[in-house]
Amino acid sequence: MHSGEAYDFDLFENHVEERAKETPESTQPDNVIEMPQDVAKKHKKVRLHRHPLRVAAACVGLVVLVGIMGSFVYGQVQLSELAVEVSQADNSLGEQKSLSTQLQMKNDAKHSLSSVEKTATEQLGMTKVDSSQLETVEMNSSDKAQVLQKTGNDFLTRVWNRIYILLS
Repeated sequence: MHSGEAYDFDLFENHVEERAKETPESTQPDNVIEMPQDVAKKHKKVRLHRHPLRVAAACVGLVVLVGIMGSFVYGQVQLSELAVEVSQADNSLGEQKSLSTQLQMKNDAKHSLSSVEKTATEQLGMTKVDSSQLETVEMNSSDKAQVLQKTGNDFLTRVWNRIYILLS
């Protein structure tokens, strides 16, 4: 582990004699190194010049990123607006169902059997059937209806009956 550094050990030693000879202005050693003026000016003026294609690519990438973020925000706004519209439609549907139920109940009440009977008796003058309105009709007992059956004497019917008997 040897390094190539060198130390000036004279800086660390106490030289009383030399310090006494030195003037008070030069008691501190001058450790500041000044850069030459031309090098200092060169370092001040150095600017990093970017490659134009890299700058253009970065700008295009930034525009694309802003576009994606903008479309995402726009989509979220549209989604929230649609959610509000769906909520309003649900509320309207609930109100309409309630109104329909009310109207159906009113309709059923108007057309119930008792209200129809009341309307028939009061407005139309109708009455219930009584025994004086009934007429009985007697039928002659000699009238009869008779159904004749065909006899199965034809050839196909007999063949079919025999096949049916054999299979059963």
